[in-house]
Amino acid sequence: MLLMPESSYRAEPFLKAAQELGLEVVIASDRCHVLANYWHVPLALKFHYPDQAVQDIIDYAAANSVQAIIPVDEKTTVIAAKACAALSLPHNAPEAAEAARNKRRMRELLIASDVPCPDFEVFEISADPEQISNTIAYPCVLKPLFLSASRGVIRADTPAEFIAAFNRICRILQSLQLSPFADPDAGKILTEAFIAGTEIAIEGVISQGNLRVLAVFDKPDPLDGPFFEETIYVTPSRLSEDVLRDVTDATQRATRAIGLTEGPVHAELRVNDDGPWIVEVAGRSIGGLCSRTLRFGLGISLED
Repeated sequence: MLLMPESSYRAEPFLKAAQELGLEVVIASDRCHVLANYWHVPLALKFHYPDQAVQDIIDYAAANSVQAIIPVDEKTTVIAAKACAALSLPHNAPEAAEAARNKRRMRELLIASDVPCPDFEVFEISADPEQISNTIAYPCVLKPLFLSASRGVIRADTPAEFIAAFNRICRILQSLQLSPFADPDAGKILTEAFIAGTEIAIEGVISQGNLRVLAVFDKPDPLDGPFFEETIYVTPSRLSEDVLRDVTDATQRATRAIGLTEGPVHAELRVNDDGPWIVEVAGRSIGGLCSRTLRFGLGISLED
C-alpha cells in the first residue's frame, strides 16, 4: 500500500517499480471519496484526520492482504507507522515518526544524544516578534515546525529582518487553515542558529536500526539565505572519504537518537571545520524529482 497525497507527482516511479518487481499495489490517497470512486482509487483517506485514516487502513486490511505500507511523503509517515504497528508490519515506532516530522522534538532528541545540531528556541505565532528579536543571537534561521520543502525557511541577520521573517511565516501558517486535529506544535515557529558550511543531503535505508547510505548529494549552490530554494543536487559527492565517513556516522547517530528503525531516510546536513551538523532527518525517501538522478547496479531505481 502506497500512502500518497493526491497532489503528489511521485506516483509514476513507485508504480513502475512495483510493476517491474511483480508487486500488486494499492494507492491510498486523500482524494475526495466521490473522485476516488470516479478515478478508481481503491482507498480514499482523510490524512488530516490521522486516527480515522489508520482505522480505514486497518478495515481495508481485514478484507485484503497488505504486506507493507509505504508513506511517500512527510504528511503520511505517522499514519503509516501507526497502521503498521496495528497490523504487525515492519515499521518505525509512531513516536519516532512523529519526532522526524516535528523539528522541535527532533532537536530535543538530538541534543539529548549529543548529536551536533543548531541551538534553537520555539515561539507561538501569537508572540511579539519585536520583543523576541532583541533576545536572539544572529545570524539565525526561522522556520515553521511542520512544513517541508524549505517552505517558510528564512534567514535573519538583524532584529528588523527577524520581525519581517516572523510575520511572513505567521501569514503562511494562517493561510494553511490547519486542521483542529493537527499537532499543537503545527502553528509554532522555530528559530535556530545559522550553521555556515557546505550543505549536503543523504539518502538511505534503515533495517533493524542500521543505516545503509545509498547516495550523498552535494548542493553546489551557496545556501546562505535569506531564502533556501531547492535548486541543483549533484551526486556522487565531491567530499573526501574521511568527511563522508563522518557524515554517515552523524546520520546514523541521528536516526538512532530519533528512534527510526525501518524504511527510507532522507537527511540534510551542513559540513564545516567543526564537522557535520544535522539540519533535518525525515523518515521518507527524497522528495521532488531528485530520485530520478539515482540508479543502482544495472539501472535499478531508488523506488525499486
